[in-house]
Amino acid sequence: MKGFEKFILIIFSILIIVVSVFLILVSTQMIQANEILNICVNWLVSHKIAGLVIGAIFSLLALIGIFASSDNGDEIKSGLAIKGETGTVYITRDTFESIIEGVTRSYAELRNVKVDISMSEEGVIANIYAMILPDTIVPALTQKLQSNIKASVLKQTTVEIKEANIKIKGVYLEPQKK
Repeated sequence: MKGFEKFILIIFSILIIVVSVFLILVSTQMIQANEILNICVNWLVSHKIAGLVIGAIFSLLALIGIFASSDNGDEIKSGLAIKGETGTVYITRDTFESIIEGVTRSYAELRNVKVDISMSEEGVIANIYAMILPDTIVPALTQKLQSNIKASVLKQTTVEIKEANIKIKGVYLEPQKK
């Protein structure tokens, strides 16, 4: 419907431009409105069916243009739109990142955490990049972290994370004091 709404907008924009130019030319007396109106009326009288069809098409396009909703696909580039009964809530990419970073702060084994969110029609995917401390049991940590991220995001936003990908960049060695 988006393309059709754009078509209606273009048609009516052209009509407004034509009417505006006509009004300017008539008000500056560059053309005589009586002559043009007589030509139009004579044509419409002699071509009644064409006049009815053109009038009906413009009336239908006007009604569609007035009552059409401007639905932008429920997504915005920097976030996700969630429609509810009382309105639409936009949750930005930064919000998802903040929630996930908050969850990762509760894990003492993680260092240098970076979060990257990607949104598509399939859902929200979180990529978490982190370093771990020595002696960390990676499978246990990542499984617990993934489930906590998914639960926390779902609880705070009602959005289910499709994937929570944990990417361990390496082992973090604490700098030794001199």
